[in-house]
Amino acid sequence: MTTATMTAAALPAAAPSAKGRRIFGVPVPVVMFLVAMMLPTAASVHLGGLRLSAYRMVLIVMILPMLIQLLSGRAGRIHIFDVLVFAHCAWVVLALMKWGGIAQGIESGGIYAVEFAGAYLLARVYIRSYDDFTAVARLYVMLVLGTLIFTIPEALTGVHVLHDTISGALGGAMAPYIDPRMGLERAFGPFDHPILYGVFSAAAFSLAYFVIAERRLMNFGGMAQVAGVALATFLSASGGPYVVFIMQGFVAAWERVLGRVQGRWAALFSFFALIYIAIDLFSERTPFHVFVNNFSFSRQSAYNRILIFEFGSAEVARHPVFGIGLGDWERPAWMSDSMDNFWLVTAVRYGLPALFLLVALLLGLVWAVGQKKGLPPEWRRARHAWAFTLFGITVAAATVHLWNALFVLFLFLIGAGAWLLDARPPRPGANRTLRPRAARPPARVARLF
Repeated sequence: MTTATMTAAALPAAAPSAKGRRIFGVPVPVVMFLVAMMLPTAASVHLGGLRLSAYRMVLIVMILPMLIQLLSGRAGRIHIFDVLVFAHCAWVVLALMKWGGIAQGIESGGIYAVEFAGAYLLARVYIRSYDDFTAVARLYVMLVLGTLIFTIPEALTGVHVLHDTISGALGGAMAPYIDPRMGLERAFGPFDHPILYGVFSAAAFSLAYFVIAERRLMNFGGMAQVAGVALATFLSASGGPYVVFIMQGFVAAWERVLGRVQGRWAALFSFFALIYIAIDLFSERTPFHVFVNNFSFSRQSAYNRILIFEFGSAEVARHPVFGIGLGDWERPAWMSDSMDNFWLVTAVRYGLPALFLLVALLLGLVWAVGQKKGLPPEWRRARHAWAFTLFGITVAAATVHLWNALFVLFLFLIGAGAWLLDARPPRPGANRTLRPRAARPPARVARLF
């Protein structure tokens, strides 16, 4: 019996929709988080050596109330994926303590745990139904489309109105100069780098296509929003966001063509495996080299990513258990210390156990939600939107590092699908909105076997 089946079977009724004040149908803490996430680094408060960005302050304020809701059972029964989140955070704190002492473990490890667990819990606690999920999806897409008012002129003129206005008013630095691409200036939006803006925008593709357009090409209003998301992604002129967008488009097309075919996802992964084997057998370069070279804008960028992987993986081999913490990694003196590979950064800094726990959380939750049967069509579209978004970001994370806003966004999106583990589909003819359950005693961790 799967984890998802056991969790759902243990629930006497559908999971509750989050209560409290809402804006556009979205709980206020989630609105505050999404808006705060879009503010540049200048919107931060410095306490000693600790930088408290706007979204960090939201998560710090909310972390204790969210933990209380989780432990009290008001957000559904605690399941194995919640345990994986806290286990990952604990390992990161332990790794930082080993290399930097107790002070670094508490300060740096503590803020990491707030970001990692806090962003996950924000979605886990406040997205408890299909209606919650669709409201968040609509708000997210609306925020992406709203940035176009500023980023279209920005790409044409090179004047970073949104970023520089906010940052300048708060005494922060102006957007750095970055070489144009394809005849356009690379748009920053409100973020600190075009890659951040691009991934933020590209992550909205599946939400717009499956939730707002409802997968209907003749839904002109919905498809116009899909096109707006595509335009926002394009204006970043960054390879990583393009990968996020393309991967989502590919699996969406696969689902559309083979939607009624049993085993289509097993066939897809088999297809990927065959491509990998073919490249490995018939190409003089490794599959990783081929992937990086074809999804980078320049040979120099591709070559740099290859060197990062080679020297970074060698660092992991030297320190596989606890990584190197926040220390410097070994590389040629002429190489930058920037490591454009999120998965590699996790392993280098905190060791392979931290990476395995994160991968188990991501893949395990997607697999468990995928085992849910008998979902109504709109719920299946929501599941596709969530899973395909994560798929796109997961692939792109091999070529970009998810830092600052991107990091918490990724964890928020992972938690945004957990409601499908607890919620039961409505009976035919029943009201679609899920009603809150009566108060229940403190939850115990679901049995794993």
